Amino acid sequence: MDVNVKKVDPEVVARLAEQAAAEGMSQQEWIRQTLRRSAARLSPAELLARRPDTAPMSDAEYSALRVQVEKRRRAAIEDLGA
Repeated sequence: MDVNVKKVDPEVVARLAEQAAAEGMSQQEWIRQTLRRSAARLSPAELLARRPDTAPMSDAEYSALRVQVEKRRRAAIEDLGA
């Protein structure tokens, strides 16, 4: 299948050419690979649909989580010897 995109800004075309050249490929191949990667990712709507239905975190749960995060942060700092 061929796709033709019209009215692409010259700056965008130039940037795509730079990126393709940096990867050592033609613009067509670079754009094909970029489209493949983009199509393989889930859209925000798909990610949201896959998210389990959970209730919002309570204030107590949030506070407990902050305590855990702070403990991990301090442990990481100690491990670094700071």
